[in-house]
Amino acid sequence: MQNSVLVVDDEKGIRFAFAKALETDGFVVQEAETGTHALQIAKDNQIDVILLDMKLPDMTGIEVLKELKNASIDTPVIMMTAFGDIELAVEAMQLGADNFRTKPFNVMEMKECIKKALENKTNKLQLETYREAEKQRFFIQSIIGKSSAINHINQLIKKIAISASTTVLIQGSSGTGKELVARAIHFNSERDKNPFIEVNCTAIPESLLESELFGHEKGSFTDAKKEHKGIFEQANGGTLFLDEIGDMPLPMQAKLLRVLQEKRFKRVGGNRNISVDVRVIASTNVDLEKAVKEGSFREDLFYRLNVIPITLPDLNKRADDSFIIATYYLKIFSKEFKKEFKGFTKEAEKKIKEYSWPGNIRELKNVIERSVLLDNGEYINSKQLNFGAMDEFSLPFEGIVNEEDPQEEIPDPDMVQQIVKTSNEELLSLDINSLKLEDVEKALINKALVENNWNRNFVSKIVGINRTTLYSKIKKYGLEKEGE
Repeated sequence: MQNSVLVVDDEKGIRFAFAKALETDGFVVQEAETGTHALQIAKDNQIDVILLDMKLPDMTGIEVLKELKNASIDTPVIMMTAFGDIELAVEAMQLGADNFRTKPFNVMEMKECIKKALENKTNKLQLETYREAEKQRFFIQSIIGKSSAINHINQLIKKIAISASTTVLIQGSSGTGKELVARAIHFNSERDKNPFIEVNCTAIPESLLESELFGHEKGSFTDAKKEHKGIFEQANGGTLFLDEIGDMPLPMQAKLLRVLQEKRFKRVGGNRNISVDVRVIASTNVDLEKAVKEGSFREDLFYRLNVIPITLPDLNKRADDSFIIATYYLKIFSKEFKKEFKGFTKEAEKKIKEYSWPGNIRELKNVIERSVLLDNGEYINSKQLNFGAMDEFSLPFEGIVNEEDPQEEIPDPDMVQQIVKTSNEELLSLDINSLKLEDVEKALINKALVENNWNRNFVSKIVGINRTTLYSKIKKYGLEKEGE
């Protein structure tokens, strides 16, 4: 599709020159001699870029620019000015013009300006599309569930969103959806068109945390090669989400408290105060009141953050919501992986509702994603739901699931016989008629560990699972090396 350019200038020669130069590059060019004519063309046609002269017979370029904005026409505008109009050009930039060029013009430079304006327009549209998608994704209704706890949290989010500056403290176990709540607050507030920036306080080394949050001046330390805007500046006008605030070092807690109180700070190595307008939402999976008593968290910062507290319950405290959430993710991942899943079997539904979900929503999401990705069909059955660290796929044999009892997994008899034949007395002592998959797995791992002097790296390769999974299974089954 060809891009269109509107050239607005009272000099016919300039309009003609631009038309010829731009048409050779594939642009569709329209011309206007007056501001009134330019506004009419912009309202009646899809224009991609406007070249606007500052002085026109009937009005100034500034007046045209204001009229365009009043008419909600956000087409990129490049101002064309004489040398003496620089102050007016600066005013135009403040009103939303993309750029300005002084006469006489360099056609190649003007073409580059137009190209840049088109790129900026595309980026802006993509950003707006992304933000709108994020807003819809994290709209209040996306806090999924019908339990009384979730209904209360959704009502609380509506109230919090009205205030654009109140700090919020979200507490809950890992995987309960703290970030989701923070984003819902942001995208339901008047800050929704401004940045939402997340910072994991445990992911940034203590030595770099101050620089990352507040920025630094060039030369303030050895590696400070240039000026750096910190996260607070980047989030100006929007929301800053401080995840795992309970792990923030005490010295940084004092500096954060001062910023929250004064709403200004100095960059590392800087002398001037920088004021920001940022809503801070903090989250933690530790008991901050306990941390205050133990001296690992500042009491004054706790009370400064805890203006509006939100506590998210573990998923096992709202069992009915687990199936609602599972159904939501089934739709999401079926679409993403181009699968045809329509729902769950009754046995699978029961299994989802009865499982304890120690990893909360994050674990549930992973289980559904895994099931949809690795299987096909119309309905997910209990065999396809693999809880924990993908135990079924880690073993050198595959279990058969009894749909009548989704909690009981029965090993394939032929595979069990083969294992029994090649195993020691520990395996032979097991009763195959009442055998469960976990019994065989425990005996198999224990046998491999004993026979290989508990060389875990070697055993993980023999059994066919990674070291992390092996360690978790050793802990799960209470296996111990003799003498330890």
